[in-house]
Amino acid sequence: MKNLKSFIFILALVACSSDQVQKDLLNYINTELPKVSALEREAIAAYESISGDNYTSDSIMYYTIKQTVLPKYEEFSTKLTAIHPATEEINTMHAEYVKAAGDQMEAFKLICLAIEKQDAEVIRQANNDLDQARNLIALWKKDLDEKCKKHGITFEKESDKK
Repeated sequence: MKNLKSFIFILALVACSSDQVQKDLLNYINTELPKVSALEREAIAAYESISGDNYTSDSIMYYTIKQTVLPKYEEFSTKLTAIHPATEEINTMHAEYVKAAGDQMEAFKLICLAIEKQDAEVIRQANNDLDQARNLIALWKKDLDEKCKKHGITFEKESDKK
């Protein structure tokens, strides 16, 4: 997840071309993804602040997921779903991200249900679902990188521009 922060904030550099997929990919990276990336980062940061080594109690986890993580992630997911790339190749790749984001949101909801029920089996399932969603996001990022290479797009991080 933390790699996504630096990965999304990019400037795509490319020579002039008539490649429609390349143009669509540039629009996707430079225009569409920046509209939603802050919401995702905020939701994930809120979750990371109360999970793993940062876990303190079920009540804090439940409250943070319900009050911060889910509202931000639901808004992110809605806006992500509203993105409609122009080409089939980019649209298919984008659908991977939409599915992964939806799966991750459902995992957050399942964590809350597990806390409500105090059910260890449900929390195991929620954690498994969250891991699977993260793996899908990693696959989407790999696919994005491969498409960029295929279409001659290179990345420059925001920090590299200064």
